[in-house]
Amino acid sequence: MRACDRWLIVAARQDRGGPGWDSCFAEHCAGTLCNHWARRPQNVRMDAIGAREEIARFLTSQDAQTLAQVLLELAEDHAPVYQRLERMRLRNDPAALWAQFTRQLQRWETDDRFVRYQDAAAFGRELDVWVAQVQREVLPRFPGEAMALFAAFLDLDRVVFERVDDDGGYVGGAFELACRLWVAAAAAAGLSAAEIANRASAMLCADNYGARSGLSRAATR
Repeated sequence: MRACDRWLIVAARQDRGGPGWDSCFAEHCAGTLCNHWARRPQNVRMDAIGAREEIARFLTSQDAQTLAQVLLELAEDHAPVYQRLERMRLRNDPAALWAQFTRQLQRWETDDRFVRYQDAAAFGRELDVWVAQVQREVLPRFPGEAMALFAAFLDLDRVVFERVDDDGGYVGGAFELACRLWVAAAAAAGLSAAEIANRASAMLCADNYGARSGLSRAATR
């Protein structure tokens, strides 16, 4: 199964009346995600190294000590693996998780390098990965912290779009998804429709780059 197909399935499942999701998002996914993924460099695809289920069965057959050793080896050689293990260690501490994800936002904010067109796809993937990690690791258990992280990410539009040549449209998708996830996190955190609308309207008023249009429907509810 292609990566874009998996995203379309997720979008369809989350378009069935869940808080903060609507058919507009599913239509957006159907229209753009396959093209988005086709143009962007990906990590190793599961269908290129064997079916996901096959790999899962193999891993579940291994003992804990063997898996731990492999993870430690990978963590020594690959920073993202070490960072993921560190966040796993902190999974019950929402403040510590928030701090971990905020560090990356701060790095992007203080990095004054200009991202050229040929590097925009890789940078866009960095943004995508961060948004997906917050969605997976923070939103289900700590929606309030996730809401704050997505809001902080959206506030980076003033930095990102001034320093990236995004003629290829690699960056905007991460902001669009962050908008939708902010709405979902706000609903999961218990905010009323009126509170969500007020906050969304405030963020839209500060939208100088058109990157927060995904908040429009929430602001008019």
